[in-house]
Amino acid sequence: MTKWDIVKETIFEDLRTDSARELQLRTLLLGTVFLALISAILTAMNIAKGWWLMTASTGLLVAGFLVAALCAKRKKALASSVITAVMVAVTFSFYALSGQNEGFACLWILLVPVIGPSLLGIRVAFFLSTYFQLFLIALFCTPLSQMVVDHYTATFIARFPVLYFAAFGGMGVLAVQKQYYLNKTVDQAYHDGLTKLYNRIYYTQALEKHAEDDFSLAVFDLNRLKYVNDTFGHLAGDEVICAAADLLSETFGSDSVVARIGGDEFAVISPADSAQMDELLAHIAQEALSWKGSFPGCECPLALSVGCVARGEFPDYSLEEVLKEADRRMYQDKSAWYQGSGFDRRR
Repeated sequence: MTKWDIVKETIFEDLRTDSARELQLRTLLLGTVFLALISAILTAMNIAKGWWLMTASTGLLVAGFLVAALCAKRKKALASSVITAVMVAVTFSFYALSGQNEGFACLWILLVPVIGPSLLGIRVAFFLSTYFQLFLIALFCTPLSQMVVDHYTATFIARFPVLYFAAFGGMGVLAVQKQYYLNKTVDQAYHDGLTKLYNRIYYTQALEKHAEDDFSLAVFDLNRLKYVNDTFGHLAGDEVICAAADLLSETFGSDSVVARIGGDEFAVISPADSAQMDELLAHIAQEALSWKGSFPGCECPLALSVGCVARGEFPDYSLEEVLKEADRRMYQDKSAWYQGSGFDRRR
């Protein structure tokens, strides 16, 4: 992956986890309420002075920020960010064009690259800042500058675009770096280093999140992993673990949470019903039989024991009881496999 690919991924996928979205929602809610309060104070000041055009613009800001706060309250982060960005773009473009409040327009336009990434998320802030770049170029560096030449000093017209571009460039680099390292930290916190599946921490959180939903829980355990490690080495054991992880990921897809919750243990939280789960588990069993390792002499097919429970089977069970039932079925399946294969369970 090139550096440019990393930048694009960081900008366009800045909210990849539930925790990041929750943080963004809290920031949006507090930020939009604060901006609505400031706009309301400005509206009252404009009414007192009889500045009706400014009153209309700041009143529009109050309404827009309150709608954005409501969207944040309802957990619609993108809608809240977009509404806030549109309000800022329309209102402050008007201020810059009309010269009604030069200092107010300058303050907020310059603050967009500074507070935008934290308040709106990098994706929306990037587009808003880019819009103001193009707007300022058109306003101050083209014949359109004649529209505002009477409102601003020559020094201001010459220096303000430069100040904005410097703020956009400097804060943009810092924001992308911050989000990149945040994404890496979150990835390491919620993903298993070997298989890249979700880890036990994420699995536990996802299970609690879906506690009241209809879902199927499948718990898997690799058979004979100790034998593979002791006979062919831990690299061969890692290959077996990764093969199992790949098979589970490919079978259940992105709609399910597939996690490695222990050395040779996996768990899947799936929206599939009992009949669909039976088909998926049959597919896994079939594919596992045909798998062969790359290590010489290591011709052991994948052997996965599984315990599967549909939440609807036990509507009165607590989440802990559902987990215990899945484990009980998995160990029952594991015992049956070892008895049928004649393989020493201690190995």
